[in-house]
Amino acid sequence: MTSHKDDACSELGQCACHGAHGDGTTPRDVTEAVDTALVHALFPSEPTRRALLQRFGQAGLIAALTAFLPVDTLRALAQEKAPLEKPKLNVGFLAITCAAPLIYGEHLGLYTKEGLDVSLLKIPGIGLIRDKMLSGELDVSQQVMPVALSMTAGIGGAQQSIKVLSILNQHGNSLVLAMKHKDNRDPRNWKGFTFAIPFEQSHQALQLRYYLAEAGLDPDKDVSYRVVPPSEYVSNLRVGSIDGFFGGEPGGQRAVYEGAGFIHALSGEIWQGHPCCSVTASEAWIAQHPNTFMAFYRAIIAASLHVADKSKREGMAAVLAQQKYLNAPEVVVEQVLTGRYADGLGNIKSVADRVDYNPFPHYSMAVFLLTQLRRWNMLKEDIDYKKLAEKVMLATDAAKLLREAGIEPPKIEYRVETIMGKTFDSNAPEAYLASVRKG
Repeated sequence: MTSHKDDACSELGQCACHGAHGDGTTPRDVTEAVDTALVHALFPSEPTRRALLQRFGQAGLIAALTAFLPVDTLRALAQEKAPLEKPKLNVGFLAITCAAPLIYGEHLGLYTKEGLDVSLLKIPGIGLIRDKMLSGELDVSQQVMPVALSMTAGIGGAQQSIKVLSILNQHGNSLVLAMKHKDNRDPRNWKGFTFAIPFEQSHQALQLRYYLAEAGLDPDKDVSYRVVPPSEYVSNLRVGSIDGFFGGEPGGQRAVYEGAGFIHALSGEIWQGHPCCSVTASEAWIAQHPNTFMAFYRAIIAASLHVADKSKREGMAAVLAQQKYLNAPEVVVEQVLTGRYADGLGNIKSVADRVDYNPFPHYSMAVFLLTQLRRWNMLKEDIDYKKLAEKVMLATDAAKLLREAGIEPPKIEYRVETIMGKTFDSNAPEAYLASVRKG
């Protein structure tokens, strides 16, 4: 028979049942004990629960959960598994390595375990996946981080409040040039170049603009941009219609594999730890399908933790490379996942975190991306950058709720980001914008 003092006690140093163990001890705080039980009920799988607690701690995990639903609703969901409002879901993904958690949710049967019947739909481009979200054809989708922000702000089309459930990946992108430019590595000499990007309001476009501006170019005047689906980067490079591209893998590595280009820089060299894609759903959809949302949320977190564990990446390239997913040579995908790769210039390089899969969404990521949208006039006027970041990433006063419960929340809201060796204080976006405008 299982001991009353179960694995929750060993994980958190207290009992999830809120009762005495016969030694006269009780939980120090009733709310903390309730939250312990909540975590157990929402994440019944012990390995998943332990991994989440080790990564975020109980306070951070509860803060993330309460970003999407009020804590009383979460507790009600934990107490009884309410029927799923919509078990059949259409989930959009892009054929890039960023999609690994979504793909592994299917590969590992995690959606099925939650009672979901998920159809993963491969969408060729960011603009199309955005339009399908707006029209309701997709319930949940992969999306590059800035688009969740721009949709919520109403940039480039109809406004719709979008939530970022989790970050799919960090890094996993590269700045690639055609082989004819192998002796032209100085961006100051790139005036007149044409670059392919996946979308105007993508982090790829914004990072490229930042990189060019740091080199002294005017990103609006000195180069031109062409929106190209990720699957067409290499073909455009090969025929000479572009000089280079900034995009998600395996595009860059495939350009090397096919002899069409070389990797000038990895995205992590520009912005260490940057977010690429995210899992998004509309606020209205979440409100209409709270039980379905929680089921999908549990599955995608579990999938993210699995692919984030580098010890579990053996065989991962073979899964992702399949025609129904990335449709790429396995050796190309393997180089991205392991970080040991050929750069196209005769060098073999090793970058352990060439692509990573930490799912926690930080406010600072959103604030920096919003300042870039404003810097390049995609966002036409100044806004409350922090307020919008909180609305999209973690729209909650979870920190206040945790403090009221006697728990000190994690200090993750507004950290400092480092981009090309320069620090960005996400607490002061207006000051940053003033400094670059003066420049």
